Amino acid sequence: MVRTGAIGEFAVADYAGGPVFEAAARRIAAARWRLEVHSLTAADYQTQIQGFEKVDAELGIRDLRWVVAHVPLITDEYLRRLKRVGGGVNLSGWNFLAGTGNATSPAGPPFRRIIESGIPAGFGADGANIAPLSPWPHAYYAVTGRNARGELINPGQLATRQEVLELYTSANTWFLGGPDEARLGVLEVGRLGDVAVLSDDYFAVSDEQLKDITSVLTVVGGVVVHDTGKV
Repeated sequence: MVRTGAIGEFAVADYAGGPVFEAAARRIAAARWRLEVHSLTAADYQTQIQGFEKVDAELGIRDLRWVVAHVPLITDEYLRRLKRVGGGVNLSGWNFLAGTGNATSPAGPPFRRIIESGIPAGFGADGANIAPLSPWPHAYYAVTGRNARGELINPGQLATRQEVLELYTSANTWFLGGPDEARLGVLEVGRLGDVAVLSDDYFAVSDEQLKDITSVLTVVGGVVVHDTGKV
């Protein structure tokens, strides 16, 4: 159930880029491994993606699916540049707890622009030490732009519920690569049928009720691993 997927989220201590970062990235590319790095500021993604471009010119990384995670402040230009070297972005709703912002300086990530850019993108919870482990507050944040206080902090960058569902499921298979990309993430013949039966209709409940959805029955690998007895 667990396997190593990549090097990251820090390739080196100074994750914002520079000579040491680029040297590490060259080694990772030479080994043909996937790299995932971490962006939180208005500048780190730029130096990281510039480093990706240098390594791509030397060793080629377009088949390796390198990733920049979080990207709250990434611009359209750098989304295009990352996409050109075969990269993608890994998103979360961690700003649901940590975020502040306003109409002129949204907290991010820019869900709407990322989706419309066509760059490979997926959604995850990012660990319970800085964000809710449950996916539902993240979904709430993505579709409303509101933090835990109910403040609108990411206006103009909202995703639809359908888009969030796809980012959490089928879109995430891109990050796996290999045979798992073709056998996970979608309910269809020939794929593994891991299923969660939800407490409420995801598409029908109010935005506020999104945060409170739970699983009443979870099946993984054909085995019932959680059952509330409500199904």
